[in-house]
Amino acid sequence: MLASGLLIGLFALAAAQDEAPPAENPYPAREVLAAFATACSGIENLAVAKASVVAAGWQVIPADDKGALRQLVEYGKAKLAESDGEAKLLDGGEYRMTVAGRELSLALSGVDLGEMQSHGCRVYDFAAPAPISAEDLEGWAARKPGSSTDPMPGFSKNVWNPGLKPGHMEMEVSYAAPGALAAIGIPLTGLVLTATAVEFRKK
Repeated sequence: MLASGLLIGLFALAAAQDEAPPAENPYPAREVLAAFATACSGIENLAVAKASVVAAGWQVIPADDKGALRQLVEYGKAKLAESDGEAKLLDGGEYRMTVAGRELSLALSGVDLGEMQSHGCRVYDFAAPAPISAEDLEGWAARKPGSSTDPMPGFSKNVWNPGLKPGHMEMEVSYAAPGALAAIGIPLTGLVLTATAVEFRKK
């Protein structure tokens, strides 16, 4: 009887374990950060950056796509058009790729300021559930950010200078919780990884 009871208990325990919901997978921070570094390492030259993005397997987002990245790009273009300066928008590109189960978007952009061009490569995870931890960021970058701030509730920003590479101006990892930027009209939610470089041009 004792042996029977023990067996019944073991079977019940096994059944309960089978029915338990699986543990939620942790966010693949290392994989996402590695994809960002690979795609954005050549941002000091837009032509090189485009080639790096395509070589890494990112797919071009169709021009008629109405997703979150397209809305954000159109917002940026509208803001630039409203400015009084003579800045000229350079042809960039929008891409997407699945990395470790995450749907990532990427935007290349540039602004011509005459004697200087500013280039940016941004990787987005619009559905990221939380910011990447400070430990993961520091472990990946092998250095602490120069600054870590929370400019407004639900929005955090970590900045490194120099950036992704010694020749880059800046690198930024930010996170916007749902609705955090709605008050200032920016259509952005989730994780943003940014590499920025400046190119000085001889006249």
